[in-house]
Amino acid sequence: MNPRAAALFTALEPHAAVSGDPWSRLRGLLERHAGTEFGRAHGFGAIRSPEEFREAIPPMNYEDHRSWIERAANGERGVLACDELLGFERSSGTSSRPKWIPLTAGLQEEFACGLAAWFGGWRTRRPEVFAGRAYWALSPAGMAAETTPGGLPVGMTGDAAYFPEAVGARLADWLVVPNLSGDLSALFDETAETLLATPDLSLISVWSPTFLLGIDAAVQRRRPGKTWSDLWPKLALASCWADASSAPWIPLLRERLGAVAIESKGLLATEGITSLPDAIDGSPRLAAECHWHEFLDEEGRFTELRYLKPGCDYEVLLTTAGGLFRYRSGDRVRVTATNGLPRLRFTGRSGAVSDLVGEKLHESEVLAALLETASRGLVAAIPQRPSYDLWLEDPAPGPSIIQLLRRNPYFDQALRLRQLAPLRIRKLPGGWTTRLAASLAALRGGRFGDMKMPLLVTTQHEEEMEQWLG
Repeated sequence: MNPRAAALFTALEPHAAVSGDPWSRLRGLLERHAGTEFGRAHGFGAIRSPEEFREAIPPMNYEDHRSWIERAANGERGVLACDELLGFERSSGTSSRPKWIPLTAGLQEEFACGLAAWFGGWRTRRPEVFAGRAYWALSPAGMAAETTPGGLPVGMTGDAAYFPEAVGARLADWLVVPNLSGDLSALFDETAETLLATPDLSLISVWSPTFLLGIDAAVQRRRPGKTWSDLWPKLALASCWADASSAPWIPLLRERLGAVAIESKGLLATEGITSLPDAIDGSPRLAAECHWHEFLDEEGRFTELRYLKPGCDYEVLLTTAGGLFRYRSGDRVRVTATNGLPRLRFTGRSGAVSDLVGEKLHESEVLAALLETASRGLVAAIPQRPSYDLWLEDPAPGPSIIQLLRRNPYFDQALRLRQLAPLRIRKLPGGWTTRLAASLAALRGGRFGDMKMPLLVTTQHEEEMEQWLG
């Protein structure tokens, strides 16, 4: 094992030992913050069971938390049900109003527990990951520094800031960190130069596969015809999103990586961790050691963990030491197995549906059509006509994709009745993923490298789509 990685494991040992009943951990959190304004408003001091917890706090989205978060951001103390704030991280919301997610020492501890379990699994089944150096897509790419009205920082300096100081320091020491100029247009080239100067690279961890493909394009310009396994013989694993809207990009990424294995990193977000690769087989399983998780079925009804059913989809509720309680993450997962900790596959975001004239076109339907035709692209709603544009890298399968989308009877009827104008098939320009990710990051206040490529873009003006896609 690389000495830097060995030092990281030493720092993670106290967090790997953290275990016990999740309800006991949650009860301790409630007791510790019963005196905060949020805690008093929701009766934390009187909660004695999971049932009472559900009765005291309904499922809450970000807007339900926003007023409490903004008061804390303005400098008020004792407001949020969390430890002293270290700052806020941006999260990519779906509206133009940014989401500020509180970061606390308690949340850092929860993230460290997840990291210890995740890396411990690699140590068991993929020890070669730790033979050399690692590259992570660090947080601040393309993000301007910001502070709240109360003087707290918004946007962490890198992924290491998500963890306690000792863990973060050892993690930063193991990572290869490109010297970025801050020019977003140069990000991929600067990163490629750094990686090519790191012959012992053994791990790549990014969020979106399209981000890694952006780096790959810069690598190809410097080393044409070479795969990543050609260039980095020690590179054992690439960890990235591989489900839902990221799935169409995996075949191309696999081709470019060569013999390097790809592993889905599970469902990790700024707000918290829902699933992690299992220590034995690497399949995403519930990250029970991190937070308190709950699930809502497709009718919005709470479902106990023991009653989750394989093949069914659920929305995730997170309760964390960062001050988000029964938080509707908007993430949907499909249960694939229930032996031990349930296995969970990310299927997309709740509410990813377009309904211009009653057609109710779901992003999952777009995904299915793209996968069936091995295509990459997106569908954009144009409410002014009303109609849809089908943007594709290769327009040839366009007619087949349209036919697959018409399996939705309401969508098919809207086209037949001419409530919707015929779909236009449009060709995507080269480099469109970079431009779209940058546009979405600027619009939503998120991080460039974190952007999931949308497969269904809703209620946009036609000129906006032209600008976004170049």
